[in-house]
Amino acid sequence: MNIVHVFIGILALSSVVLGDVWEDTQLNTIQLLRKYGYTADEFTVTTSDGYRLGIHRCSGGPVSPPAPNKPVAFLMHGQLSSSADWVIMGPHVSLAYMLSDLGYDVWMGNSRGNRYSNTHVSLNNQTRAYWDFSWHEIGTIDVPTMIDFILSRTGQRNLHYIGHSMGTTVYLVMISERPTYASRLRSVNLLAPAAYMTYILTPYVRWIAAFAYTWDLMFRMMGTYYFAPTSEMDRQAAYDDCRDGAPFQEMCAIQIFLIAGWNSQETNRTMLPVIHAHSPAGASMMNMLHYAQIVRSRTFQQYDHGANNIFRYGQLRPPLYRFTGHTAPLHMFWSTNDWMATPADVATLFNRLGGSRVVDLFYRVPQIEWNHMDFVWGINVRTLVYDRMIEEMRKYD
Repeated sequence: MNIVHVFIGILALSSVVLGDVWEDTQLNTIQLLRKYGYTADEFTVTTSDGYRLGIHRCSGGPVSPPAPNKPVAFLMHGQLSSSADWVIMGPHVSLAYMLSDLGYDVWMGNSRGNRYSNTHVSLNNQTRAYWDFSWHEIGTIDVPTMIDFILSRTGQRNLHYIGHSMGTTVYLVMISERPTYASRLRSVNLLAPAAYMTYILTPYVRWIAAFAYTWDLMFRMMGTYYFAPTSEMDRQAAYDDCRDGAPFQEMCAIQIFLIAGWNSQETNRTMLPVIHAHSPAGASMMNMLHYAQIVRSRTFQQYDHGANNIFRYGQLRPPLYRFTGHTAPLHMFWSTNDWMATPADVATLFNRLGGSRVVDLFYRVPQIEWNHMDFVWGINVRTLVYDRMIEEMRKYD
């Protein structure tokens, strides 16, 4: 790590290190925004199939107070995550603060099943019926519902879409199955785009993929339908085990590396307790199984229900997602050390989308070690990713 990395790292920590790490493990997204002086509001919108989704808004802050007619930026989190991903690293790093300071009206979605979107108009969230969804439903129902609500609330005709990991998957699902939503987008910005996963390196996902149908049967027999969000006990353990000076702090970093790829220089170890306190945020088991099916099938397709495909789809195999309907400027940001969205798989997606005829910017992060989670938690994410992304977004404000 050179002196520039050290300096930027110290700057990034300045707002949160001084006694704030423990507090930030306990605060939710809205509380974190307000703690650092930003205007924050929470809304609940109900989907057509009855799920209540929590949407978080940051309409302004100390640099750019709330005002009418700001351009809207909609941020969609990744697998097992929530809107907290966009705020937990503090005002000098996280994207929500950066966009707010630059004059955007920032909205953050939460997919069904995470800690901010875990109720239903009639279903109990401990039942199999509640958790009978994957990221297909998030893309075809949740994201369009949230976009409609945001545009109605702000009076804007369109918005900037920013997705990370699963947030990119659900965009691709939406534009495939509901292409009319292209007209509601000013620009589309995909961070670590996850669609094809033939060459995925993450051992957990490869392990689940190798025995996907066995896992599915076992989960159903055990009555395990979801990944639970972190509890109060988990947050306490995250602080005790991951804080500076804790003997097991490096294990907390390694847990991230085994999912995302190894990149020690971008890992803010002081903030590990906050990261682990907010993630996982809860998700359907079918989300993970759907990704496992993508690994096995080497295609980008709808959920494979096995023998029930004929009843669900009218055919034996799940339908493939179509790569049509992209009319908004499309920007893809990827890296060479991403274990989830590998360069080979991102290249496949780029080509299936239509290459440079459709993708306006195909941007490789210049740091060779940059990994999957550095796109939201990396120390230098602003200079290495966000500055370039916002430069493109500004063209369409």
